[in-house]
Amino acid sequence: MALVEGNRTTDVRVPAGSSYSFSHNQNVGSDGCLVVIVAAPAVSTTGVTYGGQAMTNKRNESTSYSTNWTVWELKNPPTGTNTVAVTLSGGSWNSTSTACYSFTGSNGVGNTAYNGTQSNPSTTSLTISANSMILGSCIGGNGTAAYIEIPQGTSRPVDWNHNINNFTWGGISPSLTAGIKTIEGGSTATSNILGIEVTELAAPSGGSSGSWFMIFE
Repeated sequence: MALVEGNRTTDVRVPAGSSYSFSHNQNVGSDGCLVVIVAAPAVSTTGVTYGGQAMTNKRNESTSYSTNWTVWELKNPPTGTNTVAVTLSGGSWNSTSTACYSFTGSNGVGNTAYNGTQSNPSTTSLTISANSMILGSCIGGNGTAAYIEIPQGTSRPVDWNHNINNFTWGGISPSLTAGIKTIEGGSTATSNILGIEVTELAAPSGGSSGSWFMIFE
């Protein structure tokens, strides 16, 4: 089944406490997957649930912009509109960014890559399987003229650009060929960059087999 990107929800808010929540609509379809990226200044993200189901943590990074970055996955999430609930390590009065992407035909998050060196532009590379998509995101000191290229040299729409004292932005590629892919992001200031592979569910290998018989009379 082909990997298909579905609904997306982006949210930025001051939690004014140690948790917050909002709604997201997961598409109907087989082999669904929900991927959530949280950028939380000064605190860490300790858990995310969707529709009451705990999501699996796939990556944690403490960036050079005093912001903790986490990636979460839930395979076969409940479909329709449900609540995304984020729990933080402590009370936060800083703006926190969340990006949610729904997929069908997915085997979940594959490889991830991170470059924590402050630079402009910022790049990182990851090896992906055939027909995967890549989510790319940056955290930097300024979101003016923010852009994302996935892979490098191919501009993608910026799906969110949130002011979280610093700034975070990102976007997604279409399905890509297998291999090593470099992604690039930048703005008018330096940034860190994160790449996340979302994999396609592979078709079952092999096929039906049988025997032929000849009957002589």
